[in-house]
Amino acid sequence: MSKTWAIIGGGNGGQAMAGHLASMGEKVRLFDVVPATVDALNAKGVINIHHAVEASGSLEFATTDIAKAMDGADVIMMILPSIYHESMARKMVPHLADGQVVVLHPEASCGAMAFRKVMEDMGCKADVIVAGCSTLLYSVRAREPGEVYIFAIKDEVPVAALPASDNDRLMDALNPQLPWFRCAGNVLITSLDNLNAMAHPAPMLLMTSRIEARPFTPFMYYRQGMTPSIGRYVEAMDRERVAIAKAYGFDERSINQEYVDMYECGTPDMPLDQLMRNNEGYEGIMCADTLATRYVLEDIPYSLVAIRALGQVAGVPTPCIDAVITLGYTVLADKMDEGRTARMLGIEGMSCSELREYILG
Repeated sequence: MSKTWAIIGGGNGGQAMAGHLASMGEKVRLFDVVPATVDALNAKGVINIHHAVEASGSLEFATTDIAKAMDGADVIMMILPSIYHESMARKMVPHLADGQVVVLHPEASCGAMAFRKVMEDMGCKADVIVAGCSTLLYSVRAREPGEVYIFAIKDEVPVAALPASDNDRLMDALNPQLPWFRCAGNVLITSLDNLNAMAHPAPMLLMTSRIEARPFTPFMYYRQGMTPSIGRYVEAMDRERVAIAKAYGFDERSINQEYVDMYECGTPDMPLDQLMRNNEGYEGIMCADTLATRYVLEDIPYSLVAIRALGQVAGVPTPCIDAVITLGYTVLADKMDEGRTARMLGIEGMSCSELREYILG
């Protein structure tokens, strides 16, 4: 049975999802805040997708009017950098209607919880499903509005509803059109299954002298920047992430294991820096010449801060994660958002069992 899909965000991922769904014959409309993008998509009328999928799909319309985009939509998929999630949620919440499904794709860490908190703060009583997934389905770049190059589609993307008691309804909404989405169980799992939080902020900050040296000498982020010492620090952070998951009652793979599973780049007992250098997909990925990138400005406030909040509720110490957060907010104080603290997520003062109950429903 076909559905009506509202894609919130006209960037790389948003256009890929809109074009892919439209090519399946689904009814798709797209919202973006940039009039030039909206005008170009409306003028073209279709989104052409290339490489991993060769297809074209006709949009119902593109718009800068969030109410128009959401009106009558069965599934609303937010495909935006996490720094915009809460501000976009405040625009969306007044227009939510009973029966709709909202998916943060991806949610970074605790994005679904943040969306529910906005709903609560705004007094929204609509009976909607809110969900988050751990990563973007596509590896993608939009060459221009309506022309999207999909490098690859992931074999599966973990997704879960908040509360988890809505999981069956969530999967009914996403399937059969998006069979790549796999139910992960709950949003604690999708929130902690966030390798960007491990692989981005700490290495960037530990590479500061190299990044800020002038003249800047270009280097590959993973292949050249990930030294053994930096790898050991990331592994120490990752042990804290895994310990938080264990405190809530589920197992989480180590970052080393996840790299082996995803990229077949070695064995889990190998040092992380070696696994990253072995990953052929990282060839040519260059490091930025400034710390003021999403690797720090997004992945600390909207991932590490949220993971620390989960650790605080569970009583799990996170000294290595804390150190990266402190360093990031110190050196980029004027550029960093407060992020997803326990207070901002609405979980301050909860016990571990109370948070589990909230998550599971």
